[in-house]
Amino acid sequence: MFRRRWLLILVVALMPLSSCTSGGECDRCDSDDDCNSGFVCANFGDGSRRCGSGEGTTTCRTFR
Repeated sequence: MFRRRWLLILVVALMPLSSCTSGGECDRCDSDDDCNSGFVCANFGDGSRRCGSGEGTTTCRTFR
């Protein structure tokens, strides 16, 4: 039972890392190839590179 609890905690802790690679709007990227169709890899005001529309202003909510 104790081992199962630690495994569950580990899985929950790693879930946000795997969800950041879907290529949707506001996901981190290194190039346009990392983003879904219709999005480009753009520099944001916080210094990060994220997928955005490339048209006008895109606002992303991020958690630290």
